[in-house]
Amino acid sequence: MHPSQLRTNVVVKHRFRFTSTSATARTITDTNLLGIGGAVCSVANTTLNMINSTTKLHSVEVWAPPASQGAASTCSVEWVGQNFAPNIEVSDTSNSVAEPAHVRAKPPPGSQASLWLPPVGNQIMIVIAPIGSIIDLVCSHTMQDDGIAGTAATVATGSLGAMYFMYLDGATHTYVPTSLTSTF
Repeated sequence: MHPSQLRTNVVVKHRFRFTSTSATARTITDTNLLGIGGAVCSVANTTLNMINSTTKLHSVEVWAPPASQGAASTCSVEWVGQNFAPNIEVSDTSNSVAEPAHVRAKPPPGSQASLWLPPVGNQIMIVIAPIGSIIDLVCSHTMQDDGIAGTAATVATGSLGAMYFMYLDGATHTYVPTSLTSTF
């Protein structure tokens, strides 16, 4: 006869897309995953504060562009093992100009990548995506609701009060957010 219980934390689930500008393998951290969910510029041309406090990664997909005739194209996601767990890699290679290499991976059960993650800088995964690859991540983010500024990130440009979405690989700026405003 009374109002039901309510989970008051605001949790948002979204598919984020990125485009690769380099073939170099990139390590993705929990802080990187938090940053893709958005940050507000709090000090012009200097600092962004993330709007979320934790993140949970549900899945990753990578499509590597078709190789030129006679060449191969490879993409992969390697889950970084923690506390005696091995690294686990999922990889695909295509030598077809008609069909891209494609990987779809979920964090292994019980791995750190499968948990709700605060921004402490732990390595979560290593992604290999050739130039022009498309990378999709499905993540949930818990919005910051404790009345203090979120985790800070240093940037070179930013308009005070503006919202930005960070690069998937953070400061190396290789995995560019698709159709979202970003800065570095």
